[in-house]
Amino acid sequence: MAFRYVSFLGGLYYFFRAKEKQKIINSIQHAFAETKHSQEIRTITRDVFRGILHHYCEKLFNAYESVPNLKVFFDQSIEAPSLHKIDDALKQKKGILFVTGHFGGIEYIPIFLSLHGYPISVIIKCATDQLKERLHARARELAISVIDADQENVLGAIIRDLRENRVVFIECDEIEEWKPSKTEKMSFLGRRMGVDKTINLLQRRSGAQVVFGLLHRVSLEKYSFIMQSYQDVMENGPVSVASIGAGLLKVFEGYVWQYPDRWYQWKKFSEFGVSSETSLQPAQSLNLSALQAAPSSRGV
Repeated sequence: MAFRYVSFLGGLYYFFRAKEKQKIINSIQHAFAETKHSQEIRTITRDVFRGILHHYCEKLFNAYESVPNLKVFFDQSIEAPSLHKIDDALKQKKGILFVTGHFGGIEYIPIFLSLHGYPISVIIKCATDQLKERLHARARELAISVIDADQENVLGAIIRDLRENRVVFIECDEIEEWKPSKTEKMSFLGRRMGVDKTINLLQRRSGAQVVFGLLHRVSLEKYSFIMQSYQDVMENGPVSVASIGAGLLKVFEGYVWQYPDRWYQWKKFSEFGVSSETSLQPAQSLNLSALQAAPSSRGV
């Protein structure tokens, strides 16, 4: 019922925001023009919009459900066989940069980890004071430390929390916040660009361990928590890269190619002004065969 309600509101939103809807459509068409035929692109586009609505269902559930009910839901619905990677990294006493993206059940990750007893720090940037108050209250309820991007030196606050051996939650696909390198270049979703320097800078200054994680949505009632260590990313990634920032983004790109409906940054990607010098070469398929039985874009 909640999903149908959100779908109705989403239909109204995109009816009145036709230009925003078209940006998403154009971005998907550009990304897959050389690798998919028109019917496949239409299916991907439909599924992307459905994935956006799934995301907002999760945001609402995350924000307003009671903590005990959240814990019961997570225990029943989230498989997390790789939590030991966080335990191993915390033993180094240098903190963890937990790198993720706007993909799948991202909204659940900080709460899930906090409910498992990990010291979590998150960065927030809110459009309204009401939203900020709500997020701060929720964070206090869950013992999550908040870094307010509007009030703090974000880089300094992240390094401070890492030195306290906390798990700092950061997203590698905040496109509008990227600080592209002038010397290290890479291809991301077919566009040539400078590698974002932020994660490389944070890791060098703090010496923190790096863990990459995504909460893969199989359905609104089933999720799989995928995690890779720094060594996994640099040694077993889809291509050879010079820096951890580039390696993380290439691994993330592989998931976006395979599951484009789980990514929510298509509109921002369409606005990101970079040259398109390289031809599109989707990354090799990732080993997620166990997760492919019930894709979230159907049958919910």
